[in-house]
Amino acid sequence: MSKLFDGIHIGQMALKNRIMMSAMDLGFTSDGAINDRIVNFYRERAKGGVGFIVVGGCYPEINGKVWKSIIGLDKDELLPGLKKLTDAIHEYDVRVAAQILHGGRSASSFFTKMRPVAPSPLTHRSIKQEPHALTIPEIKMVIDKHVSATTRAREAGFDAVELHGGMGYLINQFLSKATNKRDDEYGGSLENRARFAREMIIAIRETVGKDYPIIFRMSGDDFVEEGLKIDESLEIAKILEQAGADAFNVSPGWHESKTPIMLMAIPRMAYAFLSEKIRSQVKVPVIASVRINDLKLAEEILENEQADMVSVGRPLIVDPELPNKYKNGQLDDIRTCIACNQGCFDSLLNFKPVSCTYNAMAGHEGEYKIIRTSKPRKVVVVGGGPGGMEAARVLALRGHHVTLYERNNQLGGQLRYAFIPPGREEIQNILTHLEKQISKLKVTVKTGKEADLQSIREERPDAIIVATGGNPIMLNLPGIEGKNVCVASAVLDGKVSVGRDVVIIGGGTVGCEVALHVAKQGAMRPDIACFLLKHKVLNDREVVEYTTKGNRNITILEMKRKIGGGFGISTRWVILNELKSAGVNEIVEVKVKEIVNNSSGNGQRNGGVIYEKDGQEHFIRADTIIVAVGYSPNDELRKQIEGKFAESYFIGDCVKVRTALEAIHEGFEVALKI
Repeated sequence: MSKLFDGIHIGQMALKNRIMMSAMDLGFTSDGAINDRIVNFYRERAKGGVGFIVVGGCYPEINGKVWKSIIGLDKDELLPGLKKLTDAIHEYDVRVAAQILHGGRSASSFFTKMRPVAPSPLTHRSIKQEPHALTIPEIKMVIDKHVSATTRAREAGFDAVELHGGMGYLINQFLSKATNKRDDEYGGSLENRARFAREMIIAIRETVGKDYPIIFRMSGDDFVEEGLKIDESLEIAKILEQAGADAFNVSPGWHESKTPIMLMAIPRMAYAFLSEKIRSQVKVPVIASVRINDLKLAEEILENEQADMVSVGRPLIVDPELPNKYKNGQLDDIRTCIACNQGCFDSLLNFKPVSCTYNAMAGHEGEYKIIRTSKPRKVVVVGGGPGGMEAARVLALRGHHVTLYERNNQLGGQLRYAFIPPGREEIQNILTHLEKQISKLKVTVKTGKEADLQSIREERPDAIIVATGGNPIMLNLPGIEGKNVCVASAVLDGKVSVGRDVVIIGGGTVGCEVALHVAKQGAMRPDIACFLLKHKVLNDREVVEYTTKGNRNITILEMKRKIGGGFGISTRWVILNELKSAGVNEIVEVKVKEIVNNSSGNGQRNGGVIYEKDGQEHFIRADTIIVAVGYSPNDELRKQIEGKFAESYFIGDCVKVRTALEAIHEGFEVALKI
């Protein structure tokens, strides 16, 4: 077995393995107090085999609260709930730390009812409130609040604390020249900028003693103008190690950064080099974090001495049993995080609790239980998309006899196209997992066969679940039947050869993704670009250009004011930047009037699209016109069978077109009812 399951010490704290669950906001509380939902969530992760859990962030004082659902460490009344949480985690020989997070200028008065504070009066671009620059006496008071929060954490049973000194929060604001413009002893030189963090660690150490572990979460690189780079972060780590830090958890960037940090488009392990650099300069354990969604990758990081531990967060939302499954060789049973942010980060930004695209139990550990039935029934599921597959999986786990029909020759539904565009490959993990599970559970699968009323009657089912998904919408336009017109799925399937000039009608998620797919065709392979860069045939700007796009001219026509409206908050800006880098043009607020094709008899124009914008008619040339205006419910079977069977259910896009998360969750919930 690799180092991953070797024990390790952080200070005097012994850990049974080197897998740490990173701190994350769950959206499960609004008053800062621990409740049963939080306890049940973390109990399942402790039970699943992780060695160390960091809970939080937890605010040390109310004006440091960065979001409505952050946990409090600011008053003694919270101790009973915190103790209940640590007791639950300790039941499974798992150590637990409280992450202390003061938002500084990131803490909006919307939540705190107080003016934000910071080292300097520089406004956060999202908060848009000028913060109060802390005076030196006030700095001492903030340090005292962190000391009090630490003693409270220790009293509540936490085995350690993690000070959040990264991602643009208060401690990081002092460390970084981007936000620290002070000219006193807390600003200017690196030594002065590190003084706040150094004094905080010393003050905590003097209060809790030398044996209570202090972990410092730090930014390896801020990814913002004037922010910390790795060379300064190395010096900060050495200063703070001497002050008494027992470990460093190294993460990249700020939430304000224009460099993506948490998305599937980021290559796995992209930021492990930051922990490797820090590790080379300190003697205490260093933890690598961000975009480590596979424990095989975690093994590589440890074996290559890039870190002493690995921190994973979202992978333990989607699969709380990840460590145990990996250790026991149950690789086919692992749900691999796809970093979509749809159920976790985007939910929080929309003031909703954390969920997960393909773990419907996440956040509902105290409610949902998959219990085997005492009366197995015969159930027919029609539709092999993610919703139908999830329903089949859960039904089979409960002991029912399941037959799954899919009209295409392979399972997956519309999700089969979602992982084809560049940067979206992780989505395939959903289908891979579901296919393996229904095969293992011996679900009878009938592909290439479209179910109808007659075939379902022949099955003599006790219950039916219809999950037939949606059909691409085709516009009612002159010329729509032309040979130069196709739907997005045909392009993604490779059934259509795309010309040089491409017009995509529709700028939603599918339109944007097919645009990126087409733009990438003919682009230079990264290994070739790296070779040419190494030998100085190309410069770095040329490498980015050649690997980002081929030579096609691509234009998106969209009727709304903006493209990309279907993407989540945390994803949309990255997709738009990728489209821009790929040279994709967009024309918004248009009405498409007509498709012109080469066989139309119109000798004045080659193939293309006529559209109206601002009351004027325009023509854009196109060799290929891709229609990507969305889907409509495929409710044909629903209309056939509704009311003809004693028990029938309709889920997913065949009812209303929406997300994979909603379809999968509906499939899960329906399967629990039967």
